[in-house]
Amino acid sequence: MSRRLALLLVAALPVTMPACAAEKPAAPATAFETGKLAIAGEAFAPSEVLDARALPDVNGKVGIMLTLTPAAARRLEAITGSLVGKPMLVALDGRTLAAELIRKPVADGVIEIPGRWNLTDGEALARRISGKEPLPDDLAGE
Repeated sequence: MSRRLALLLVAALPVTMPACAAEKPAAPATAFETGKLAIAGEAFAPSEVLDARALPDVNGKVGIMLTLTPAAARRLEAITGSLVGKPMLVALDGRTLAAELIRKPVADGVIEIPGRWNLTDGEALARRISGKEPLPDDLAGE
């Protein structure tokens, strides 16, 4: 009896295979809706943000760390060079996210927006700034 069942299953296999093969491949992940990022009044496009991620601190507040492309980092260094001793506003869609005093030019293209959010809101904000998920923490495994 089990031999008959096996033969029936094998006979049915070609009938079901095309249906499986006809399935559409999974759609690629879509980009997130982005806002308009401004640093010291200068617009920065989502394509100029290499990475944006939420960073929890020891007090349970979550800040945002932005890493810019090399070209955007040079722009940021020039901007912050002229702002030493003054506050630098970081805004998204016209709403201020931070106003930090610049002590020296930011040369590495990385800025941290101090913690004001919970983790869920911080992650959503980071995706809205960059338009994508943060980069993996360890690129060696990729």
